[in-house]
Amino acid sequence: MALPRIDSPKYELKVPSTGEVIEYRPYLVKEEKILMMAMETKDQQQMIRALRDVIAGCTDGKIQADNLAMFDLEYVFLRIRGKSVGETTKVGMKCSHCDHKNEVTINLDDVEVQGEVKKNEKVALTDNVGVVLKYPTVKGIQKQLGKQQGDREVTMAAIASAIESIYDADNVYNTEDEKAEDVINFLDSLTSSQFKKISEYFEDMPRLRHEVKYTCSGCKKENVATLEGLTNFF
Repeated sequence: MALPRIDSPKYELKVPSTGEVIEYRPYLVKEEKILMMAMETKDQQQMIRALRDVIAGCTDGKIQADNLAMFDLEYVFLRIRGKSVGETTKVGMKCSHCDHKNEVTINLDDVEVQGEVKKNEKVALTDNVGVVLKYPTVKGIQKQLGKQQGDREVTMAAIASAIESIYDADNVYNTEDEKAEDVINFLDSLTSSQFKKISEYFEDMPRLRHEVKYTCSGCKKENVATLEGLTNFF
């Protein structure tokens, strides 16, 4: 005799960069195990793959995470997590006045992507050479990251994945058709001022961000802190 199946509730979210409304369900125990195993490895590639697979499963394939901007990925997963394990989470925060560690409760429903969503931007590096920039996608970061795990490599991979194309006086080079190491070598060949033009676009992109106000349980003074990025809400 077949055992009963429990239907998962359905919710809706709006993808920040597109405004598209998507239906989703909470993740299941088997999917939570995949996430926890990936988080324990601290391997960037495994963590991204786990998030990608869970998002695809929880949206019945309506969201292909490979094509999401990273801030979209973080926002979508945070919404799924909120409906899966509860809308609140406790975060350890060190007081800016006395260093006392506080446990602060955050409502995940209050956490939003902040920053203006912009179109692709053309940036001239010389009179003849420039780049067209876009928000880094999951697929793009994975391609650029490869097997590298160092902080600099991860940062450079993210910036490289924001380059949609490189142009000169004669040609346009789509980075999807180029080797990952060639794009990194292009970045390494730039002057500091040229590189800054690219990194400013990356630094200014929308982010999952939330301002937290709390009273320190040690010194009783008021604190204001900003949490940014998905890992801060676990």
